[in-house]
Amino acid sequence: MPARFTGVVPALAVPFKGHEIDFDLLAEHLDRLVRAGVDGFFTIATTGLGHAMGIKSKLELVKYVVENRGSAFVIVNVASIEFEEIKELVRASEKYGADAVASNVMYYFRVDEEGARRFFTKVASLTELPFFVYNIPQNTGYNVDPRLVGRLRGELRNLVGIKDSSANILQVAELAAIEGLAVFNGADELTLPALVAGARGYVSALANVYPELFVELYRAYTERDYGRALELYRRILSVAVDLKALPLSLSVYGSLSAVYGREFGLMEVFRPLREDEAKRIAKVVGEKPR
Repeated sequence: MPARFTGVVPALAVPFKGHEIDFDLLAEHLDRLVRAGVDGFFTIATTGLGHAMGIKSKLELVKYVVENRGSAFVIVNVASIEFEEIKELVRASEKYGADAVASNVMYYFRVDEEGARRFFTKVASLTELPFFVYNIPQNTGYNVDPRLVGRLRGELRNLVGIKDSSANILQVAELAAIEGLAVFNGADELTLPALVAGARGYVSALANVYPELFVELYRAYTERDYGRALELYRRILSVAVDLKALPLSLSVYGSLSAVYGREFGLMEVFRPLREDEAKRIAKVVGEKPR
């Protein structure tokens, strides 16, 4: 498994104007994250509104992120309910130089264990790129059990890791015990506990807003400065509690609007923030350390 799949990986938020990507603001956002020292990007997934994007925007985004990622690695979530779209995204990831692809299970159409195994096997077989399972049971309706991941690890030569957003610390620990598997925690409220449980890093929504804080925590932990790591984790936990009272898309995009001083736009299909919500988020972002 490549050693580079470790560290702080923002679940990349993507600004929109209507249904078109706002590349000017995205360029500013990527530059800020790269300068903060993040290790990678996880793109076209939940925080990035990937499941609401058309294929044109997805292909444009893969190319743009790879070209502007600095030294960070790029993992592309290729999940779709259209298998031809998955194949197209895999080809684009290879063409433009992404470092890995990922996929959650089929959504809308619920799966069982055998269905999940067959789906992941089919997606992984499309490419020589490293492959990550993306587990987000609260959105897909199916939890990818560590037992299944262990089986897949033995069957798929390019399966190198998992992004686990289950917010189940016992599951993170079980996954981390699978030999050769890079486990990335996807729940911001478990950032430090997941590292202690054996995760290689975290794919974080709030790292879009506070990249320096998340990078400093990871460095403190890897340098065994555990007192500092705990202090930073408590700050992150406070932010997560305050902001995640709202839906993820509203809290992250509202926070980024406050950070950049202009709208970090959601797609038109999402409701805008109410005035009281925007004020609440601006207050949290203004008070919390970066």
